Amino acid sequence: MREEKFRQDLFHRIYVFPLVLPPLRERGEDIPALVEHFAEQVCSQNGWKPVPFSSEAMQALQLYSWPGNVRELRNIVERLMLLAIDGQVDLATVESALPRNNSTAANAAGSGLLADRVQSFEREVILAELKRSQNNVTLAAKTLGLERSHLYKKAEQLGIDLRALRREQGGTE
Repeated sequence: MREEKFRQDLFHRIYVFPLVLPPLRERGEDIPALVEHFAEQVCSQNGWKPVPFSSEAMQALQLYSWPGNVRELRNIVERLMLLAIDGQVDLATVESALPRNNSTAANAAGSGLLADRVQSFEREVILAELKRSQNNVTLAAKTLGLERSHLYKKAEQLGIDLRALRREQGGTE
């Protein structure tokens, strides 16, 4: 209205009842319910088993500042579902998923060329899916919607040695 880009009479018609929605960082008590909702949603969409969150993990999520609000929380929950392998999301998993100032996650989310960010994210997703599938390349490729040969090519491009991973952890092809 001040810039005269919005008519004052229209503003007063729609401003009958103002809604004030505080940022997520001010609503820490809402985070457990939102995490549960997003976790169920992600698991349902991907056909995964639900994974519980430890109390320490939930507390760490509640202490984070959430500059990206609910959209960032949803993305982090999806990342946590990818990284949760041992039957629950623990504090270490949350700490690895939350952006830090000088971490790869922060670089992928906030700085650098788009191609570098995409490559970093793809590498993280592929490694997490391989871990989830116990280095079963066929299963990981199927879950990611890729042909097995394409996963091999993508892994090579990203510097992931699939054969070495299987040898180290005893996975199958």
